[in-house]
Amino acid sequence: MAEKHQDDALLDALFAEAAGDGKPEVSADLMARILADAEAMQPTAAALAARPARQGLFSQFMQAIGGWPSLAGLATATVAGVWIGFSAYGTIVPSSVADLIEGDSQTYLAYVDASYALAGEE
Repeated sequence: MAEKHQDDALLDALFAEAAGDGKPEVSADLMARILADAEAMQPTAAALAARPARQGLFSQFMQAIGGWPSLAGLATATVAGVWIGFSAYGTIVPSSVADLIEGDSQTYLAYVDASYALAGEE
């Protein structure tokens, strides 16, 4: 029981200390040294002017891929891929796969049977 009263007394002392003004006691010499260090760490106008400007996300992307010539090449390849995909469908895709996509499964099954016969599997 005595320990509980002692703990309560310690807690009361801590709460009384926390309820005070809350300012730590700092010597004038320590405060002067802290302020001198803080002032020495402040950047000068010349240092701020010499710092490079921050780049945006698009300019970082452009720098990463190699600039405008690379972006033009990527755009050309994209447009060519879309154009080939839409306009040259019948000439590039084999007829059996095209027939399967269009719904003619007999041509596709004949193609599968022929490919297994060529491979020697029955």
